[in-house]
Amino acid sequence: MATETPGPAGTAERPGDHPEDAVLLKNLPYRLRELIPVAAAICLGVAVLIMAGEITDRGGGIGPRFWPIMLAWVLIGLGVLLVFTNVLRGVRPSDIPDDMTWWGVGQMVLTGLVLIGYLLLFNVLQFWLITLVATFLLLVVYGIRSWKVLVFLPLIIGVILHVLFIVLLEVPL
Repeated sequence: MATETPGPAGTAERPGDHPEDAVLLKNLPYRLRELIPVAAAICLGVAVLIMAGEITDRGGGIGPRFWPIMLAWVLIGLGVLLVFTNVLRGVRPSDIPDDMTWWGVGQMVLTGLVLIGYLLLFNVLQFWLITLVATFLLLVVYGIRSWKVLVFLPLIIGVILHVLFIVLLEVPL
């Protein structure tokens, strides 16, 4: 039961009678939804940072602790950025997501299947081949129908990943 507080001219006001209270209560689920990725990013970043502290480093150059620590600080930084871009500015009507559809659920499931297939075939097929196929399939799942994009974007992504991981970072894939 709501408690009443005396208002102007002897009228009783209940919490939620003001229009700004109604807007806040209406947008509360969306504001809470914005806090979930913030909390996840910051907590995961702190956890990775704590776990990376236990990695022994032999010194000299980029050691085994570099990438986990960099990932942790990026996660924490993105969490803080999300606070300023999503949480503090409030909820606008354009921020409210569309209702979930069966096609959207299907896209999510197909994306998961393509990524699982990519991981399973990673050591079976050549890196560049499986990357081209996975990128092509993801573009088709998300509705890209232009033949130029379907041909050239997987090639560009494959070349960038090859140069980055195999040539520059010398990762044995």
